[in-house]
Amino acid sequence: MITILLLYLGLFSQPVQLFLGVNGGVGDMLTKNQFSNFQSTGNTNSNGWSSHAKAEALLGLGRLRVGYQFLYNFSSPSIDGQAVTPVNSNQNTTYFNASQVHFFGQYLVVELAIINTKHFALAPGIAGGTFTGYKVDNTTHDDVTLSQTTKHRYSLGANLNAEFKFANRWTFLVSPNYYLFSLQDKSNTDWHEYLNFLGVDVGIRVNLLSVAKE
Repeated sequence: MITILLLYLGLFSQPVQLFLGVNGGVGDMLTKNQFSNFQSTGNTNSNGWSSHAKAEALLGLGRLRVGYQFLYNFSSPSIDGQAVTPVNSNQNTTYFNASQVHFFGQYLVVELAIINTKHFALAPGIAGGTFTGYKVDNTTHDDVTLSQTTKHRYSLGANLNAEFKFANRWTFLVSPNYYLFSLQDKSNTDWHEYLNFLGVDVGIRVNLLSVAKE
């Protein structure tokens, strides 16, 4: 009980902060397909370069930040031209023949500054949410929305922000991060796709409310 009280006093004795931020980064997207009872030749996994942009609004209380994040992710998977059991054209685009992948995600974000000084902070964070988007067929260049072929789409993320504070309210950050995108096929519950993004972001934040005392 005393520990909870001390934690409460430590958090709520601090001024409330409101952070608005934008950042972006590049990395690698590894795609792993799991198709039970599916005959194919070649590898159903692929990887390719990826980039994303994020906008966020976080409420800060002491070392804790909680808020909303919007993410746009683009990736360009490799295509190996494998021979597959016949599937419909939308499934073929979604799993085997997409030259571009566009994701739009919305997340709840929680961060905790384990180091917090006047000019520097180190803040690991986690994120969870859902996403939508579309894939572009490599042959026909047609767009296939994820809602046409998939369901149960969720995404999880983790990051480690190295934050450099300047001009009282501004923060420049560098952030290694990981995101998982998971989706399930609508017509076959044994088909799943998992996309794993690993990269580094750079960005900037501004605190619109009071500045916390160190």
